Amino acid sequence: MPIYLDNSATTRVCAEAVEAMTKCMREEFYNPSALYAPALAAQKKMRDCRDAILKAVHAPMGSKVVFLSGGTEADNLVIFGRAAKARQGKVLFSAGEHPAVKEACQICGLEPVEMPYDHRGLVDLEALKELLSDQVALVCCMQVNNETGAIQPLQAIAGLVKEKAPAAHFHVDGVQGFLRVPFDMTAVGADSYALSGHKIHGPKGIGALVMGPRVQLNPRQVGGGQEGQLRSGTENTPGIAGLLAAIAAYPRENAMRENKLLLWSLIQEAVPEAAVNGPAPDSDVSAPHILNVSLPPVRSETMLHALEGEGVYVGMGSACSSYKQRISPVLKAMHTPPKYAESALRFSLSPENTAEEMRQTVAAIQRQYAILSKYQRR
Repeated sequence: MPIYLDNSATTRVCAEAVEAMTKCMREEFYNPSALYAPALAAQKKMRDCRDAILKAVHAPMGSKVVFLSGGTEADNLVIFGRAAKARQGKVLFSAGEHPAVKEACQICGLEPVEMPYDHRGLVDLEALKELLSDQVALVCCMQVNNETGAIQPLQAIAGLVKEKAPAAHFHVDGVQGFLRVPFDMTAVGADSYALSGHKIHGPKGIGALVMGPRVQLNPRQVGGGQEGQLRSGTENTPGIAGLLAAIAAYPRENAMRENKLLLWSLIQEAVPEAAVNGPAPDSDVSAPHILNVSLPPVRSETMLHALEGEGVYVGMGSACSSYKQRISPVLKAMHTPPKYAESALRFSLSPENTAEEMRQTVAAIQRQYAILSKYQRR
């Protein structure tokens, strides 16, 4: 059996989600905007999913959930919708944001300003203080960095935003954090939160945006007025059913952190030259499921395909931008030395992974490293 360690790219859909989606497509296929009883039942299933999401993120009273096609659309709706509402001002985004956030911020019509990272891949709070002012209309920061697993200091960021730019909208991209890292939207003080189904063993093509009570956005898609006029179009009820089932089935107690620490410990023994990119794996600012490791002098893509030959699947960084550049912009933002940036691999776990898979993975790394490290590009 292959060993799959690229769960930050996507996850295997759980059996509960498949069953829920199949039932929805075969028996509960009604349009939730219709007025007869079966359609109202489909509408209730959507309401149940909204409630499950609001509960999972501890959303403040009066919050709403908008269903979309995934995390990218959720991030885009916030950024373009807020920019259209504000019309002018600045948008701040962290240096390691996913392209769905960074690229949207750069073209949304507001003045884009990047919040720098420190060497661990965390937002530099001292630098942020200097960037904030009453000219800032929107601040975007991910909950967990999708490449390094760094858990961003969201509460501290929100505090600074409230102090120095109280009218600004604070958006959190929770795609890599939802259900894997605890999040309290009320305590943090975030205005909105994006999530995606296929990162938590739900289906692709479904995501959600949680909006706090003070959020006002201009829609990016018009038509029938579904989702509170913010996302017209008949809702993806099979996807919503699958998302609801995935949320219910996700094991809150799991061994991801233990397996990640085991993986890193074994890699250190097998390859003394290995180095972690991001916070220390055992620190409280390191997510339980992501480990970014450099194996110099072997280049990332070379080792990735060598491990593929051994039946081990890993990533190099953001799957959405892996064809665009050879060196990760996230590692560049952390000022990672080139020899480490060029040899970085991302191991991302799910609750399905086992300790034995960690041992087999490192055995494969050790075999391939012994061969490939002898060859260096001049």
